Amino acid sequence: MKIFDVHTHVYPDKIAARALAHLRERAKGIPVFTDGTAAGLRAKAEEAGYSGWMNCPVVTRPDQTRSVNQWAAERNAWPTLSMGAVYPEDPEVVDHLKELMDLGLCGVKLHPEYQEFHMTDPGPEKVWSFCETHGLPVIVHAGEDVGFDPPYHTEPSDFAEVQRRHPALTLIAAHLGGWRCWDKVERDLVGTTVYIDTAFVTPYMPYEQFRRIIVAHGVDHVLYGTDSPWQDLRDGISQIQKLELTAGETETVFFGNAKRLWGRWMPEGR
Repeated sequence: MKIFDVHTHVYPDKIAARALAHLRERAKGIPVFTDGTAAGLRAKAEEAGYSGWMNCPVVTRPDQTRSVNQWAAERNAWPTLSMGAVYPEDPEVVDHLKELMDLGLCGVKLHPEYQEFHMTDPGPEKVWSFCETHGLPVIVHAGEDVGFDPPYHTEPSDFAEVQRRHPALTLIAAHLGGWRCWDKVERDLVGTTVYIDTAFVTPYMPYEQFRRIIVAHGVDHVLYGTDSPWQDLRDGISQIQKLELTAGETETVFFGNAKRLWGRWMPEGR
């Protein structure tokens, strides 16, 4: 079966070890399952039987945007695809979005904790509007983050509200719609047209709720992801297989939905 992971992270070789050490310290020592490099992820992905995977870079300052996107674009070739990054409050954000498109990147990754914004604030409206108009998917960290203390910047209802305001936007709420906010996901997000990914949610939630959310939300809006290096790729696969979906539904989660969103970056017949 073809497998595409929509949510992974890699870092430049020279800083990968330092970046992982810093992030692990912030996140209270959570384990890692790759060395943080592109080559390290590729080795693990091929070992796990992946067809392809998506890098999701984040900028924490506006002045990082051009260099991060250039670096990502140089590595945006099958089986490694890459989103781009912008800083929502950057006055030049629209120019950066245009450059990101010109570089051929696959969409935008945002992180409301590192970038200190709320989904429904005026600041990111330029991002939502541009991406809706130009068909750029947006993956957004959702819910709590182990590297930060409350209060957090997102609620599942925020994603539903942004989707209501921008109905043609391809909006993806990471971590099953809101990490460790899954009761709210069931109440406020399930059944909307927001996509959710499966990155880094098991074993942090009851497995029964994991399955219930996926089935209730509908597999056509569920994308397979791991948040690698923070989740083992084989464990990510097994958690989907344990859902006991039909073969067609499983293929939809593992590959079909990603193919629909990013098919033009994928070789024909993959």
